[in-house]
Amino acid sequence: MAKVKETLMCSTCTKVECRSNYPQGIPKWCNATAFKGALEKTKTEYARADNIEIYKAAGKVVSGGYGKWPRVQEAIEFAKELKVKKIGLASCVALLNEMNLVAQLFSGAGFEVISSACQIGKVSPEDRGVAFEGIERRHMFCNPIAQAEICNESGTELNFILGLCLGHDILFTRHSKAPASVLIVKDRVTGHNPAVALYADNLRQALFKTYCNK
Repeated sequence: MAKVKETLMCSTCTKVECRSNYPQGIPKWCNATAFKGALEKTKTEYARADNIEIYKAAGKVVSGGYGKWPRVQEAIEFAKELKVKKIGLASCVALLNEMNLVAQLFSGAGFEVISSACQIGKVSPEDRGVAFEGIERRHMFCNPIAQAEICNESGTELNFILGLCLGHDILFTRHSKAPASVLIVKDRVTGHNPAVALYADNLRQALFKTYCNK
């Protein structure tokens, strides 16, 4: 841990020499020096069959659409690069219209689409063995694990999350057998654009007042 304290965490770095591939070599103050072992260990991971195709597809999407394609188009082109046939969509019930549009786009691009909403089956918290003291019962009906299993049983090859609640997206990803990515992040306050809270002065100031100015 002593080494970590001697280096700059990436969140506080202002030089960002990694962006230019360290023209003078990795400086001692860089966080990379504290994690040499981890960086060395992961080098060959990209050559693994289950990683290289995803890594290459991501590179092609960035090369072809950086600054030009919206996230939805990136997702479609990424799926094309992976040469998958069946796409899974897991959505919050509040974003069914958005899921319908996304499903149409993927279908139009030639993919088979399997979609499910978060409250499918309406399984009660009690039937799942979940205690919900201190939580409104109506907020405990979402079923992200079932959404993942629907994708698994349907044989989807690539899954996308559309506005699942924070935590539910983690459960979906944990149980999804296919690679999963997020297409829409739920943020009811900012119109599903979480970065706005960092850009808008009033929202940013309120966050810092809550968490940093005590």
